[in-house]
Amino acid sequence: MSMTPEEIIKDINQLVSLPEVVIRANELLDSPTADAEEIGEVISHDPALSAQLLKLVNSAFYHLPTKIETISRAITVVGLNELRSLIFAATATETFQNLSPESIDMNAFWQRSVYCGLIAKKLSTVLLGGSGETMFLTGLLHDIGRLILYSQLPEQAQQIVSEAEKGQSSLAAVEEKVLGFSSAQLGSTLLESWELPQRLWEPVRFQTAPENADDYQEEATLLKVSLQITNCVEPELKSGQPVQLGNLPKVEIHGLEIPREQLELLISDASVECFDVLMIVNPNAGMIF
Repeated sequence: MSMTPEEIIKDINQLVSLPEVVIRANELLDSPTADAEEIGEVISHDPALSAQLLKLVNSAFYHLPTKIETISRAITVVGLNELRSLIFAATATETFQNLSPESIDMNAFWQRSVYCGLIAKKLSTVLLGGSGETMFLTGLLHDIGRLILYSQLPEQAQQIVSEAEKGQSSLAAVEEKVLGFSSAQLGSTLLESWELPQRLWEPVRFQTAPENADDYQEEATLLKVSLQITNCVEPELKSGQPVQLGNLPKVEIHGLEIPREQLELLISDASVECFDVLMIVNPNAGMIF
């Protein structure tokens, strides 16, 4: 008997439960009465999370001119709206460590996820405006449904990969055929169950078909483009070979296109920043470089 995404997520809640401090901080971030001091106090009760947040704020992720030494100052600099992204980024690998399938190289998985997040952040800044940290989290967590799928339904996952490798259908299409839903839907269902904002989980759900998104088509389109760039560029990061930019799609949203020269700089910056950010969110990833 087949299971729905909601049933699968309900079954794994204990495996991927959020740390208590993250739950509390997330609640405060949604509260109209909470302020930076209150949220900073909650975060400060978790020394490990506090240290990771400060490392992220002081990393190439922000390029700040002066060092930030306190959580309260970090909140002032990044703002309450983007703090959620940093909190989840800092706890991502720990949260999903119990879902690590043997058939997936988790270090490579997080490298790819971080890179996609950085590309999404930079594209968002250029094409949609703003700082882009929300899109970073969307890119970072875009593929967590695949972890859930391989962990909970390993036989079906292997079947899906085998069929997709024959080249006749996309991975998402084969997932729909075999399961009745996609790994993107599975991942977004988890994010929605955590009561994260719709602007985060909806783009994840519709990353292969942005036109089906209800309210966040631009963000879903941006994530799809980020994945296209990642698919072209990320393998070259490991091999050290030059990126074949001719293989990249035209990068545009609603007629606004990024010139190729600007895209080259964006890709180069993301490649440089990837290692710095990756070593913060997943210190074990150093072994793959």
